[in-house]
Amino acid sequence: MRISRLAFMFVVSTVALLYISSWAPAQSVGGYATISTAELKKMQESGKEILLIDTLADSRYKQEHLPGAKHFEFPNGTMDPWDKLKTGGKSSDDFVTLLGGDKERALVFYCLDDQ
Repeated sequence: MRISRLAFMFVVSTVALLYISSWAPAQSVGGYATISTAELKKMQESGKEILLIDTLADSRYKQEHLPGAKHFEFPNGTMDPWDKLKTGGKSSDDFVTLLGGDKERALVFYCLDDQ
């Protein structure tokens, strides 16, 4: 099954799942909580509204992504100032629009490190 294969890839690969919420984090990276796929599944099953954001390249997102994930390409490493060439042509305003106005909603960013 495609989703199971994708979940397996996340478990065996280095994955950063970051979110902003009141959930108890497994660990912290740069002030953000890093969660496991099991914790993400628990969040989804709880009914709490979350915004799942896939940060992979557009071609990879189109190939496969987690159900319900929105796409917003981000580069590896830092990006200061904002560089539309590294975000699939999207601006910081596009990012703010994607995030929406609900400051209480959990945000989950994920990517896959194939290396």
